[in-house]
Amino acid sequence: MCLFWDGLNLLLFLVLAWCLAPPAHCQGLRYEKFLRQHHDHPRTNAGRDYCGAMMQRRGMTRPCKNINTFIHAPKAQIQAVCGSGGIEYWGMRRSRAQFPVTTCSLKGPPWGRCSYLGHANHRFLVITCDPAGWPMHFDESHIM
Repeated sequence: MCLFWDGLNLLLFLVLAWCLAPPAHCQGLRYEKFLRQHHDHPRTNAGRDYCGAMMQRRGMTRPCKNINTFIHAPKAQIQAVCGSGGIEYWGMRRSRAQFPVTTCSLKGPPWGRCSYLGHANHRFLVITCDPAGWPMHFDESHIM
């Protein structure tokens, strides 16, 4: 009987620990979402409507996302912003160097057929990183 309760307590402890601790694969999913929404290196040749094509391909048109930036740099350079390639900036990280980007802005209402205006330039990246040093969120409000 005692062994049964010890085994049950251990099982309950393991289930509780699994439920409370964020699994490592969840961090990977957040990074993969970041890459899906923001990474495009080398820049895709999507024709005249780069933004319309990319936003649709990347699943950001139902509903229409208001604004999104694609970063045209290798993954390693973007990840470096979470470390030595970036500096602390309002609780986030700002890149030390400017990156080539294309920012896509919604031209019409966020329903129906999404229509975007694209603007290619170079800018500093402002991102949120997880504790392990992986990019999780691109901050569109800090345009530099």
